[in-house]
Order: sequence, then C-alpha cells, then structure tokens
Amino acid sequence: MIQINPKRITQSGFLRKRGKVFKTWKKRYFVMNGKTLYYYKKNTDKTPLGEIPLTEKTTVKISNIKKENCFEIQVGKEKTYCVCASTSTERLKWIETIKSIILSLTQPKVTIEDFEIISVLGRGTYGKVQLVKKNGTQNYYAMKSLHKGKLAISKQIEQTIAEKEVFLRTNHPFLVSLKYSFQTDEKLFMILDYVSGGELYFHLKQEKRFSNERVRLYAAEIILAIEYLHKLDIIYRDLKLENILLDSDGHIKITDFGLVKENISEQKDGTRTICGTPEYMAPEILLEIGYSKPVDWWSLGVLMYEMLIGLPPFYSEDMNALYQKILRQPLKFPTDTPELARDLIKKLLIKNPKKRLGSTSDSESIKNHPYFACYDWDKVYNKEIQPTFKPEIKEITDISNFDKEFTKEMGGNSVPEISVIGRVNQKLFDGFTFVGDVEGVGNLK
Repeated sequence: MIQINPKRITQSGFLRKRGKVFKTWKKRYFVMNGKTLYYYKKNTDKTPLGEIPLTEKTTVKISNIKKENCFEIQVGKEKTYCVCASTSTERLKWIETIKSIILSLTQPKVTIEDFEIISVLGRGTYGKVQLVKKNGTQNYYAMKSLHKGKLAISKQIEQTIAEKEVFLRTNHPFLVSLKYSFQTDEKLFMILDYVSGGELYFHLKQEKRFSNERVRLYAAEIILAIEYLHKLDIIYRDLKLENILLDSDGHIKITDFGLVKENISEQKDGTRTICGTPEYMAPEILLEIGYSKPVDWWSLGVLMYEMLIGLPPFYSEDMNALYQKILRQPLKFPTDTPELARDLIKKLLIKNPKKRLGSTSDSESIKNHPYFACYDWDKVYNKEIQPTFKPEIKEITDISNFDKEFTKEMGGNSVPEISVIGRVNQKLFDGFTFVGDVEGVGNLK
C-alpha cells in the first residue's frame, strides 16, 4: 500500500481518464501528492490503480481532442495521459497545480543573497515583511523573515512549519503563494507574492467604510478562498482586515497562514485552541467547547460588518468586556444598512455554531444567499467581475498603500542578538527549504 502524506496533497478530485489500449473513458479519483499524481477507482480506496510521476521533463497542456475540458500530461516522449475535468475552471486548477510542481523541480537553490531588499512593508511578533527584488530579474516579492529563537521561546516552530506546508498545498487565485523558502542559523525566510495594493485595514482606515457593492465582491472572493481551504480540511482561524491584501486590479488575496489548523475532519470534536484576533473570535472559541470550520464564517460576518459600518460589531478595549459582548450582546445595525447585507451578516453571526449559516453545507448555503444572487461564481473565481475600487499604484516599488509606521523603517537583514537566538535545535527546521515558481510582480497590469 502506498502511504499518502495528507500534508502534501495539493489537489484532489474526480476526472475522466482515457484508457491506454481501448481508449475508453473511465471516472477516476486523482490525488496530487508531493510530485506524484495518483489515481484510484474510488475516493475511498487505499491502493491506487496507477501513478503519474512528475519530473522536470513533464509537460501539461490543454488537449485538442473534441471532448470538452480535457488536458494532457506527457511523461517522456511516448507516454501521454489524457484526462477530462467537469468544467473549464476545474481543468485550469489542475493545469496550474501540475505546472507549479514541474517548475519547482527545475529551480536552483536560493539564499538571502539572491534578493535586494527595497523596503519594510510590515512587522510582527516574530519578524517582519519586506519588499524585495530578485537579483538579475525584474521580479518583486514580499519576504517574510522569522526569528528562530523567538519562535522557539514561544513554542511556535511547529505552527510555522505547518504554515509553510499549507503554502505548499494551496494554489488559488485569492490566496498568496509561496515562491521560495530558505533559512540561516538565525532565521526562516518565506518569499511570497508581492501584493502591491496593501491591506484592507489600511484602506478602511483611510475611507472609514466601504460601499455595499465593494463589500459584496470582497466577501465573494474571500468565500471562495475559505471554501477552498475547507475542502482541504484546513481552518484558517485568522480572518481579519490586516490579512487581506489588494492586488493592483483591486482583487483580494488572503495572506498569513500562521494560525491555520490542518486535518480538521479527523478530529471528532474539532479543536479547542484559543487563538486569533479577539474582535474576530467566534463564541465557541472563547467557550473552549471545541470548534471547526464555522469559526471562519463567523469571522467573515465580522469582516463584512466592519467594512460596511466602519467598526466591528462587538468592541471594547477591555478584553473581558469584549468577550462578554461576543458571547451575549445582541447584534445591532445602523438604519441605513442594506437589507440583504444585514440578513446575511445576521446569519453569519449566529452565536450557536450549529445554527450559523455555513454550518451544514459549508460555503454553499452562503453562496446561495440572495445577497450574491447577481454573481456568477465562476466569473468571481476567474476575476471577470471588475472591482469598483482600484488602488493607486504609480510604479512597482510604490509602497504608499502600506502603513508609514513600517515603510519609514530602514530595510535590511538584521542579525538577532545571541540571547534571542539561544541554542536552537536546527533539526527542528529540517525540510523548511523550498523552491517554487519563478514568476513575481514584474509589471503593473
């Protein structure tokens, strides 16, 4: 029996595969695990019928056969696998996933010396995020650096490795992608998509509140991203304005997988860890009664309320008072809140997770709410719905959409004090290094 590592599954689903001899089409369950594509007769089978190993010589392309939504994977000169997806969107997802893995096999090792540091973009408890340019290219990225010593002291090493693993498993238009990861004795580095429009938090602080149409598109794109994570049995757990970025066209990208929880379906009572940003925490997190995917839909409700009204629905500078409001205070709206938006938010902010919208059919019940009746979800996924707001970006290195508190800092790769580094067991970080796609932000659209 082949052992599949669930943490290395980047995509799975049913496809129709053409037979090698009789050319008949049969439904098979495909699993992209690491750099091998396995296929099974049923999604419950433990032993695959076959496997397609990906190498740097593998190619994938849209098939020119008459059957709809087909693509071909060529392994070597003579071996070609022809498979068909149920929709063009699904086919595109498979092609993107396979291409990204092929690219990761051909890229050379990178280090901090391969990047020119341009500016600081943000700072957190364990490190900072900086705008960097890859030497010898016009590609710009966001470089997240984390102090190993601080991670060790706070017992965050395992969660940081999990963050990197989730980056490897995911490939979605509304999620930030990991391009490279590497390390020194003192730090971990993740080279990520540079999303030049800045945080939603920055823009809401400038504008006080967003229009209903603007909130609707942001919410729809967030839903597709969270839906994708949930299908991979991942809870995001940190949905907030600071973790949602805008690209140069005004579409969102969710970043920071530092609090994700994987393999949630394997745990009967969910998880009980108290984590996240207090204003966005669902009641069941505070009560420590065990929670699962509905906590992300609660956070979506808080986000939508905050974007429409300008403040979170439950707020207090006193933590105990804030928690009591989340647990007991009825939800109130200003009189000018759009009716359909109000109805959706009320259903997302039901305190009982079993009655909350999204608790039974996950994203489907939310997507079917009348608030989104004007949207074709395939068009949302393909970014065919134009945002009503587009960030003003003069050039690639324009960092005016990021907080001046951070951008005024001097960029660089500082060496932590010996006392902060401590005696970190370097073996704890084995396997962190990764080389992926070579594409970055090379021009403004």
